[in-house]
Amino acid sequence: MKRNINSLIGLLCISIFMVSCEEEDKNPLNLLEPEDSKAPYVRIVVDETIVAAGDIATSSFNGTVDALDNNVSSWELSVSRESGGVASDTIPLTTITSFPSEISIPYTDIAEALGITTDDISGGDFIRFLGRSTGLDGSVFAFENFTGSITGQQEQRQAYNFIILIKCSPINDATVPGIWTIDMQDLYGDGWDGAFVTFEIDGEATNYTFGAGSEASFEVEVPAGTSNLVISYTSGAFEEEHVYTITTPDGDVRGPFGPNPSPCIN
Repeated sequence: MKRNINSLIGLLCISIFMVSCEEEDKNPLNLLEPEDSKAPYVRIVVDETIVAAGDIATSSFNGTVDALDNNVSSWELSVSRESGGVASDTIPLTTITSFPSEISIPYTDIAEALGITTDDISGGDFIRFLGRSTGLDGSVFAFENFTGSITGQQEQRQAYNFIILIKCSPINDATVPGIWTIDMQDLYGDGWDGAFVTFEIDGEATNYTFGAGSEASFEVEVPAGTSNLVISYTSGAFEEEHVYTITTPDGDVRGPFGPNPSPCIN
């Protein structure tokens, strides 16, 4: 028993040593050291972190970039698009050399830089921004340098790895209040394999799915006075089996959506 305990203690020490080495290899950001050894940290405040798919063609990425201390020479911003779990190449977008600075870049320009148009950007996509700062001393910091205590906390407003979510547009071509019906089918007959349809009513989201059988139906009551209804689809496994339709309170049938449904119905 003692031999086992000693072995466990030895393994624990080795693990701690390896983690410490990894953290040192990252050259983690230091915000508390004296002025002559602080890292060139940049913050960003983004005006809108969620953009509706229907608005992206007329919207811009807006934000304010600032340096925590007067030790930053430049901050470079690059961008990529993630769609269906697949990321595009990362493309340089802009470079900031004075702080604070306002940024306003139309999404049409961002799409062009990525070699696409805004029509190619749909609900469920992410626009990912990666930043890199260079200090007055020539030191360079990017996302890989930082520990989770910096990049994983929203309040840090870190300007090194952040996203804009493209969201499905609200329903605007049907009567919104009333009873909506979702009719789901699974072509293999074993349920939806983790996929679901979401009704977001004035910001309150409810997911609908079924775990066994060939079909299921749900009635969703959208209350009178609702000003914003967003309907979206989240994929699971075996997407080629999933099909659904949506019936509006007016009796109009939307769909069928699927197999392999898109994230948005409009």
